[in-house]
Amino acid sequence: MKAINTGMGVAYVRATGMLYPKEKRLFEDPYSEKLLSPFYKFFIFLQHSPKINNAIVKLKEMGWFFCRFRYIDDVLKNNIKEIEAVVNLGAGMDCRAYYIPGIENIHYFEVDYPSVMKEKRTKIKKILGKLPDHVVYVSIDFEKQSLDAELKKAGYDLTSKTLFILEGVTQYISKEANDSILKYVAQAAPGSKIVFTYVLKSFIEGKDLNNSTKKSLYKWLVKGFKMFIYGLDPEDINDYLSKYSISLIEDIGRKEVQERYMKLVDLDLKVFEIERIALAKVVKNDSKLNINSLA
Repeated sequence: MKAINTGMGVAYVRATGMLYPKEKRLFEDPYSEKLLSPFYKFFIFLQHSPKINNAIVKLKEMGWFFCRFRYIDDVLKNNIKEIEAVVNLGAGMDCRAYYIPGIENIHYFEVDYPSVMKEKRTKIKKILGKLPDHVVYVSIDFEKQSLDAELKKAGYDLTSKTLFILEGVTQYISKEANDSILKYVAQAAPGSKIVFTYVLKSFIEGKDLNNSTKKSLYKWLVKGFKMFIYGLDPEDINDYLSKYSISLIEDIGRKEVQERYMKLVDLDLKVFEIERIALAKVVKNDSKLNINSLA
């Protein structure tokens, strides 16, 4: 249930971003609002009032998410002519498989918990009339099942040049599950890429809580509901990835996305820094990594 709820929450934020006039939007997503439950649709209905929408966006500090969505959209668009497959790990209610131009020519694997995939298939079929031929829905529990085995059964070929997307996932799963994902990604064709988000290790540990937003999120997400369980240190990212023959391309946070995206649409929104985005490339296949041992 938690997985569906978080997926719906992200879809709600995406639908919120679409309420801005076209010249103020950082991304285009025609499907997220259609995926929402009645509860979230009610809020979107209210937010058609610009004053209400602006108040909620600022209250929830959604600016980071708008930038995050745009960044990953851009990565996919910029690489679409070079890749043969997309593997979206923890896809949730993400709709990139249905709206990115040219995506219908790419084998697209959406991977998430069985309950989430069941909900997603039902909603997409209702919206589009049928499930797209290029999308494969793969059910998995990252803590208990082998990613290699489940993707292989779904028809994914590791020799395909692939873009792996891991958005809003790493903080919810254990270190062992995160390590297993990277071991798997390292087996993909050289030149494959992974774009992933991660929560700061210092935040998970309750350090540097220097403003009310951080303190509130820490009490809610880490101490209270214990939803966030894993984080990374930006200073360690390069070394961490290199262990798996994965080379860091860039690692960005609040300052970079404000400069890169907010100025594009002249939006003055807060962007909190408890999460960052990293883009990396598989530089070689390391046969020493045992993908059959994935948790």
